[in-house]
This record gives sequence, C-alpha cells and structure tokens, in this order.
Amino acid sequence: MDWKVQSVVMVTELLVGSVLFRIFIPFFRRLKTGKFDLYIGDRFRQDGSEPKFGGVVMVLTAAVGLTAGVIASGLSSELETNKKSASLVYLVCAAAALLITAVGMLEDYNKETKRGIGLKKRWIVSIEFVICLGFSYMAKIYGTADTKLLLPFHLGNIELGFIFYPLTAVLMTVIINLTQLHDCPSGVTEYGCDGLCALTVMMFSLAGAFCCAPYPWLEVPQMLSLVTAGVCGAFLFWGLSPAKMYLGESGSMLLGIMTAMITVTTNLPITFLCSGIVLVADGVVTLTGHLVFKRTKKPLFKGFTLHGYLKNKGWSDYRIMGVFAIATLVGAAGEFAYFSYGDSIFIR
Repeated sequence: MDWKVQSVVMVTELLVGSVLFRIFIPFFRRLKTGKFDLYIGDRFRQDGSEPKFGGVVMVLTAAVGLTAGVIASGLSSELETNKKSASLVYLVCAAAALLITAVGMLEDYNKETKRGIGLKKRWIVSIEFVICLGFSYMAKIYGTADTKLLLPFHLGNIELGFIFYPLTAVLMTVIINLTQLHDCPSGVTEYGCDGLCALTVMMFSLAGAFCCAPYPWLEVPQMLSLVTAGVCGAFLFWGLSPAKMYLGESGSMLLGIMTAMITVTTNLPITFLCSGIVLVADGVVTLTGHLVFKRTKKPLFKGFTLHGYLKNKGWSDYRIMGVFAIATLVGAAGEFAYFSYGDSIFIR
C-alpha cells in the first residue's frame, strides 16, 4: 500500500478522533452524572465523572479513517487489490464492527445509567459468535479468508473445509473476550489500567501493518491495521492515564473485533500468539486463578489479570504499559518471522 494512503488514514483519524472525543465527552458524562458541562476539567486529574462509551466515538473515527483510506487508495495508481472486491470486504468489516460496538454500547448504557446489569454473559458471547460466524463466511466468499491453516515448523497445511467457519468464529470470539479482559474484568474500571488496552491493540495493529506491507495480497488486513492503530492513537489522547474517558464495553469490544478481523484476514491466525502475547497472558492468568480458586477457595494472584496483579503489587500504570509494550514488540518480531515463513511456503 502506498505510504501516502497510510499517512492519510493515520493523520485523518488522529485529527478527527481527538476532536470528536472532546465533543462527545460532555454528552456521555451527562448520562453518568445527570449534569451537562462543556468544561471537562483538568486533563491530568480525574474527578469521578469520567464516562465510558469510548467505542461509540472510536467507531465513528474508524468509519472516517476507513472512508479516507478507501478514497485515497482509489486515487492512487498503486492500488493492489480489486477495487470492487476490496470495497465489499470493507463493508463487511464495517458491519461486523458496528454490530459488536452496538452490543457494547447497550452494556455501557445499562451500567452508566444504573438501569440494570445488561445481558447475561452467555447471551453476549452467543451474539459475538453469530456475528463472527457471519463475518468468516463473507470473508471466504470475497476471497479474503482461506480455509487452509499453515502450521509452523514446516508441518505443512491443513485444509479445514467447512469446519473453518465455526473454528474461525470461536477464535474471533475468544479474541474479543481476551481484549475485554485486558481492558478491565467485567467492565469495572477500578480493575483496569487506563490506556493499556488501547496501547496494546495499537502496537498489535502497527506490527500487523508492518508485517503485511511487503505483500500486496494483504492490503485488506493492512488497511484494517492502520485504521485500528489510528483509532487507538486518537483515544489515547484522552484515555491515557489518568483517563478522561474510558473504553467501556463498547470500546473494548470494538478493539476486540478489529483485532480478530486483522488476525483472520492475514490467513495466518497463529500469529496472534506472537503479537497478541500480552492478551493471551492476561487470559491465562485469569483462567488459572479462577480454576485454582474454584478448587482451593483461595486466590492465587492479587488480581484477576496479569496487569491487575502487577498493579496490586504497586506497579504504576506507565510501568505496566512499558513492560507490556516491550513484550508486544518481542512478539511482533516473532510475527514477522512467521509471515516470512508463510511467504516461503505459499506460492503466490
């Protein structure tokens, strides 16, 4: 993809997103506090009025960035993929992101206005699975996803056939929930680390864009990576610790589905274990702690997640983000190696 197109996407989202957040924060804060005030207070000090609903502004920013990228790609003489096919794929991606964000927005509304606890978790997971199942089917139809799974260590390919669709939907659903967990368990902001989830996903996305750059047939995941990275950058302007707005369920679910779509459209889903290592680590720690507590009735860690444990050990938000950023970079190196391996196996 032309570097000019990449620049258009990133710059557009950073500028538009930072402005949109400033506009929407007072309106979403009114849902939480019942009071409307355009003045949002000191950027580097919290007063307890910080709202959720970050995903609503992020999905609007993503729509603007994706539109700008598609237009810029259409004007570029270096467009690599079929314009019509790529546009249809982007529409499918946008539809999946909007549906997932809508579910998260409903959860944020219920929790912020204290109208109830929202949908039961099993229903949310079921909805996520159905949306991801539909995405996997449409991605295969438009040639963005491949039913072959490349194994590491020169073990060859596995033709998944029809089972590709439910397996992909399960993988995407797991990634969405890992991203939610990485933000804060059950949406409770006190258990989270302000800005960590957005920073992790931004680095994951930048690594994906870098790895996809040498391969023209991976323009779709590269575009999705750039859009996601730009959205995260715009959010961090307001969401970095101390946050003036939280991701909320809408934001973490949006970042989750974007991460999942990037993973699937690269056709190398195993790479998620590399650049998504900190998301996996949080999930493993949570699952291990839950199983141990269920058996012994004693907590194994001082926190639900790995970053929660480190925070309870006295680590600052910025120290946690620094360590997790380094871990993501190390994982990104493994992702690049796996992409190179995949290029040597597939004959394009």
